[in-house]
Amino acid sequence: MTKAILYVLTVCLALVTFIGTTTAHDLSGMEASAHEDQLPPPWPYHFMFVFAGFISLAGGAFTARYLKQRKGWMRLHKNLALIGVSFVLMGLSTAAYMVSVYMGTYFEQEMHAYLGASVFVFIIATPILGMLQFRLKNRKIRVFHRWSGRVTILLMIFTIFAGIQMVLSMLAQSAGSGT
Repeated sequence: MTKAILYVLTVCLALVTFIGTTTAHDLSGMEASAHEDQLPPPWPYHFMFVFAGFISLAGGAFTARYLKQRKGWMRLHKNLALIGVSFVLMGLSTAAYMVSVYMGTYFEQEMHAYLGASVFVFIIATPILGMLQFRLKNRKIRVFHRWSGRVTILLMIFTIFAGIQMVLSMLAQSAGSGT
C-alpha cells in the first residue's frame, strides 16, 4: 500500500510540475494586475486537488467515526488522511503558483485565501496531533486531534464555497467586461 501511495504522489507532483511549466504565461511587457479579472488557467487543477483531498479526508473521518469496529480501520484512516493531506498540499501549492504568477502577489486579499491559509495550518496540525496521541499516550491530545480534524473539514467546506463564489464573481466580471 505504501508503494501505491508514493506512486500516486509522484504522479501528482509530476502533473503539477507539468501544468506549471505548460501554462505559465510570459508576463513581460504587461503588468500582472492585467490578469486580476480573469481566471488563471491552472484553477481547475487547484480545485481538483483540493476537492480530491477533501473527499479523502472526509473518508478518513468517516472511517474513524463509523468503522472502528472493523479490522484495519486505523490503517484505512491513516492512508485516507495521508492521501487527503497530500492532495490538499498539492492544491495549495497550485494556488500559491497561480496567485504569484497570475496575480503578481503571494497572497490575495480574499476570504478564500484566508480560509485556505487556515486550512493549511490545520492540515499540518491534525496529523501531528494524531501521531502524538499514540506516542505520548495523552487523552487530551486525542481530543484535540478529533476536534482539529472536525474543524479542518468544516474549514475546507467553507473554503470550497468561498472559492466557488470567487470564481463565479470573476466569471461575471469577465463576462461584463466583454473579455
